[in-house]
Amino acid sequence: MDPLAALADAYPAWWVDLLGEHNHAGGAEATHWLLDRARLAPGAAMLDAGAFVGAAARAAAARGARAVAVDIVPDFLAAGRALDGGRDVAWVTADARRLPFADGAFASVWCLESSIFPRELSRVARAAGATLCLGCEAPADGRGGLEAFLDEWAEYGWRLASHRPLSLEALATWRRCEAELVARRPHFEARYGTRGYLRQLDHLARLVALYERGSAGHALMVMER
Repeated sequence: MDPLAALADAYPAWWVDLLGEHNHAGGAEATHWLLDRARLAPGAAMLDAGAFVGAAARAAAARGARAVAVDIVPDFLAAGRALDGGRDVAWVTADARRLPFADGAFASVWCLESSIFPRELSRVARAAGATLCLGCEAPADGRGGLEAFLDEWAEYGWRLASHRPLSLEALATWRRCEAELVARRPHFEARYGTRGYLRQLDHLARLVALYERGSAGHALMVMER
């Protein structure tokens, strides 16, 4: 069985079923947008934190980076190791809040659609010449939220180098996933159970409502220091 399909069987969740290995807004194209700006030289060390199946790490390894994928769920890493390019990545089971790496170990640190811990990600990045690549929820309104977000990273020496808003793309993704859950209710209700199905549908409905109101947003960011 395909490793990703086997993983979906073991972890019945909408984001595994419907987003695939690049489980973030923008998908594979967003991953490559970040790679094009990450300044990863051949042989440079790259960390994919909260990696899921390490799609970003495998893409970086294909460009010659020494990629390390970290996730707290061993099954996610096992599936990534079995996917194309998985043998070219180092797979480490660890909590992103306490990474098992030395200070300054990585030239590029990534976190896509996972919990972000600025102090720890900054600790393992090189003190100078490093890049930080994020795909995450980001303030989308005009009340200074984005500036506050960037100010937090500036405390660790980072400055914004590239920024690509993805709020509209993210909203389209959440709408598509919500519509598919509704259209294929018998299938997903059998997978998740009735309560689980309704819980996941409610989660997507809340995401759609937040993005439609502009109360939440999404972005790709590359920072340097």
